[in-house]
Amino acid sequence: MSASAPSMDASSVRRASRGPEPVRHNQVVPWRRLILVAVLLIVGASLVNAIAPRNGRVDDSPSAGAGAIASTPPAPVVEASLPRDKEVRARVGDVIRLVVRAPSADVVQLTSLGVEGPVDAGRPSELVFVADRAGRFPVSLRDAGESIGTLRVTS
Repeated sequence: MSASAPSMDASSVRRASRGPEPVRHNQVVPWRRLILVAVLLIVGASLVNAIAPRNGRVDDSPSAGAGAIASTPPAPVVEASLPRDKEVRARVGDVIRLVVRAPSADVVQLTSLGVEGPVDAGRPSELVFVADRAGRFPVSLRDAGESIGTLRVTS
């Protein structure tokens, strides 16, 4: 052997005679593909579910809640104009519709009931609410500090 020739052992000779080493595939790749397909199927199903029309069918049976609501008569509406009507009478559960007039912009309020609303100068304003408890409730203009009437609610 010459000094300039590289020394080769037996395993190097066998590798050289077989040709290039085969490429080893990453064994995780098939699992990644399977997971990717599963994720795409889930996303596709979610999109189809999101854009699909909903079934708008309503239960029309007599035992349904809508039938119970329809059989209940509407609450009576009590209409009054303040300050002309000094005392407004109503019952618990009545819808109260007060038309209020004031000489200047103000806020009409029933503090005991927690009801209030704006009033424009010279223009009638409407305050609508449900009388939810019995009692005598003063109606006043907040900024003017003036009482304009009373709401009397009986049970």
